[in-house]
Amino acid sequence: MKKQLLRLFILIVASCGLIVWSFNLIYSASDQAYGYALDAEELLQQGQLGFRDLAPESIAFAPELKAQLAEGKVIALRQADDRLYFYTLIGDKLREMGPVSPRPGDSPINLLIPLLYASLALTILLLIGRVFRDLSLLQRQAIDFGRQPKRMHSHISKRSAIYPLAQGFETMTRQIVDFIQLHRDLSRTMSHEIRTPLARMRFVLELTKGQLPANYAARLSEDIDQIEALSQSYLTFARVEHHSGSQGLWVDADDWLQTLAENFSIYGEQVQLLTHCDCRASDGKVWLIPLGMELAGQNLIANALRYAQKQIRISLMADASHWTLMIEDDGQGFGEGKADLKKAFRRGESENSAGFGLGLYIVRKIAIWHQGKLRVEDSVELGGAAISLRWRRPAL
Repeated sequence: MKKQLLRLFILIVASCGLIVWSFNLIYSASDQAYGYALDAEELLQQGQLGFRDLAPESIAFAPELKAQLAEGKVIALRQADDRLYFYTLIGDKLREMGPVSPRPGDSPINLLIPLLYASLALTILLLIGRVFRDLSLLQRQAIDFGRQPKRMHSHISKRSAIYPLAQGFETMTRQIVDFIQLHRDLSRTMSHEIRTPLARMRFVLELTKGQLPANYAARLSEDIDQIEALSQSYLTFARVEHHSGSQGLWVDADDWLQTLAENFSIYGEQVQLLTHCDCRASDGKVWLIPLGMELAGQNLIANALRYAQKQIRISLMADASHWTLMIEDDGQGFGEGKADLKKAFRRGESENSAGFGLGLYIVRKIAIWHQGKLRVEDSVELGGAAISLRWRRPAL
C-alpha cells in the first residue's frame, strides 16, 4: 500500500510540477525581456557596464533598426554565439553595451518556485494520504480476519472516502462469523443429539432382532451404520473446516509411516499394504502437523481400501525442498472428473463409489494447513488411483 501511495504521489507532483514549470518559463521570458529594455536604456545613458562608442556606419543595421536608432530608442541584437548587445545613438556616436547575460535568480518569482512546489506537494499529500491510510488499515484488518475470523470494526471516520467500503467489510465479517458459528453449532448438534438416538435405535434393534426377519434386521443395522458414518464424517469435516491452527513438529519419518500403516493392519488378509520411506534428503525426519497429517493419511488409506483389489502402496519421500505422501492402489482408478473430487460433497462417478464426498476435501484442507498441494491422478505402476500430498519444508 505504501508503494502505491508513493507512486501516485510522485505522478501527481511530477505532473503539477511540469505545468508550473512551463508557466514559469513563459512568465520569466516575458519578464526578462521587459526588464532588459528598461535597464539597458539607463545604463547606456550613464555609460556604465562596459560600453564603447562606435561610428554609426561601423555596423550595418537593417533599415527598420536604423529608424529606431534615429528615434533615440535602444535596440538589442543577439550574436551567433548567443551573446546579447544593446545599441543606442548618443549624439553622433553609436554606443554599444555588452555582452550581457541574463542572471537567473534576480527575479522574485525564482525564489517562490521552490515554495510553490513544496506547498503543492504538501497539499496533494494531505488529500490522498488520508485515503491511503484508511485503505492500509482496512487491508491489515482483512488479513487479520483471514487468519482468524471475528467481528471487525474498521474505526474509519464517516468523512473518509472509503467509509462505504469499510461498512460493507464490517457487514461481511459479521455474516461470515455468524455462518461459522452456525456451522459449529450444527456440528455439536450432530455430535450429541444424533448419536444418542442412534445408540437407542441400535439397542432396540438388538432386543428385537429375533422377532424381525433377518433381511429387515440387516437393513436396519446398515442404515444405522451409514448414519453414524455420515455423522462422523461431518464432524471431521467441521473440525478441519474451522481449524484454528496447530504447531508442526519434526518426527522420525519411518516411525511415523509405520505407525500410520499399522492402524490398518487388520486388513492385511484382504489387501497387501506396502510401505516405502525415503527421507534421506531431510536426515530421516519429516515436519508435519501430527493430528492433521494422521487424519489425511487415514482418509487416503480408507479410500484406497474401498477400491483396491490386492495391493496398496504407501510412500513418504523427501527431496531438497518438499515431502510427498502418496497412496496408490490397484483398483479401477478415477477416470474423468478427478479435479472435482477435491471439492466438498463430490463423489466419484463409478457405480462402486461410496462415502459422502468429504474424504479428499478434508485431505486438501490439511494440505493447505501445511502450505502444500493435493494431487489426484492414476497410478503408473499399480494401475489404480494415486493420491499425493506434497508440502514444502518450513523456513528455519
